[in-house]
Amino acid sequence: MSRGKGLAAICMLVVVLSGCARARANEVPSADIVLADDHPRHASAPVDMLRCTDRATIPALDNVTNIAWSPDSNAVAMSRIAVIPSRTTITGYEEELRLSVYYLGSGRVQEIGQGSHPQWSGSGAYLSYWRDDGYLYVNLDGTIAGTIEASSPEVRWNGDDLYFWYADEIRLWHEGVARTIAHVDPDLIPRYPRDDSYFSADATGFTVTRYSLDGTTERYVGVTATGGMTKLDDPDTTFTEWAPHGETLLVRSNDKLALIDAIGEQSAPLSTFTGTVHGWTADGHLLVGMVSATVPGGNVFDRIPVWDPTDEGDKRIATLPNLFGTRSFSPDGRWFSGVSRTGLYETQLELYRCGVASGQGVDLRADPVARSRLTRIEDASRRFVRPVSGAVSQFFQGHHTGIDIAAPYGSIIVAADDGVIDAAGWVQVGGRRVCVQHAEGFESCYYHTSAALVSVGERVARGQPIALIGMTGATTGPHVHWEVKENGRVVDPLSH
Repeated sequence: MSRGKGLAAICMLVVVLSGCARARANEVPSADIVLADDHPRHASAPVDMLRCTDRATIPALDNVTNIAWSPDSNAVAMSRIAVIPSRTTITGYEEELRLSVYYLGSGRVQEIGQGSHPQWSGSGAYLSYWRDDGYLYVNLDGTIAGTIEASSPEVRWNGDDLYFWYADEIRLWHEGVARTIAHVDPDLIPRYPRDDSYFSADATGFTVTRYSLDGTTERYVGVTATGGMTKLDDPDTTFTEWAPHGETLLVRSNDKLALIDAIGEQSAPLSTFTGTVHGWTADGHLLVGMVSATVPGGNVFDRIPVWDPTDEGDKRIATLPNLFGTRSFSPDGRWFSGVSRTGLYETQLELYRCGVASGQGVDLRADPVARSRLTRIEDASRRFVRPVSGAVSQFFQGHHTGIDIAAPYGSIIVAADDGVIDAAGWVQVGGRRVCVQHAEGFESCYYHTSAALVSVGERVARGQPIALIGMTGATTGPHVHWEVKENGRVVDPLSH
């Protein structure tokens, strides 16, 4: 081949290769090239950490009742309902809580055994939980690092220090050794399960609530280091809860919300909010708004405003799925968790990614998963959904006129069916109750609640939040007594 012909061939090859390169660039655009059909508005849309609309694909973790995130947000500890045979119940079975840990990075699920009330230490090295034998257990890398005699399952970690109650003592456990921090007034000892007690997020403070059968309630706020307590003088208070950070205390009544911290108190009428359900952001701000009916759950995105009384310019709104159970953000704010229904009674853990740009995430209007679950619920032969994400602790038998379902204090109770609220208030033994009148002569009532989320005369849908789990009246720990009447006659809720 002559030199001239060779140069011509080389030039032709360069042209061909350049054309191929351009063709490949059109097929797989580089990061520096934005084509017309790439929808650049998605890539440039601002990220909103309170927009949690991208459902994660996770293993089927069924019948979860409460959830605890690890401090690094890479694991979720949860209590799950297990059905076991029983000769003492009319149903022939009973429901027991067992612990599982799901690791997001690897997808691994670790089974720990019977237990509830999981709590991680500040480093994430330890996981504490409560067993039915009345002891606290501390898990370290799959082994038992401590067995602690305590008088209440409600504990708090500060770093790797575990604060817990033992009669009139506030004790601290650290690396296998327990010591007494302070004593409280013998007349104010929290006697679980008749009373309740909770430590603040930083364990520097605590609350003690004492319930009486006559409807009166005494509430105290204490200092962990000394055990000293001050009475909370607000007779209208029905519910208190610590924020997930620091020592801010939420105090709510039937018509008002208040936040109390070291600076003072900020309050507002409930009527000024868009709804009555509250929650917390990952950074400890209060969310107050409406949660759509949780049937099946995860089928609607609710917009719930942030209430920050110290910053009137804070107009943030969280976009969250209508999950129920323990609705919570991971500590880093990247996830939102709760449960959805897979049947009338069955539930499944759901995780939604947060920080999703507007226009992105799952489209629930065309979601086949939510639609399939809703069809399964609507096609069921019975009408009532389980009103709370919890385990049955007592069935309808003997002199017991309903179903007791144990669930974490403050979690949502929903209406078991469509209807109209026909009662809300205090009754002997049952404590604070909310009742719903349904069609065909049925009425369902929910007892021992802490706060009503609805008013008499209000129409509610099946699965709509109506109250919060509490311990009012005669209780054996936080639960709801679910009672159903048909034309005035008490019937078994599980048979309808």
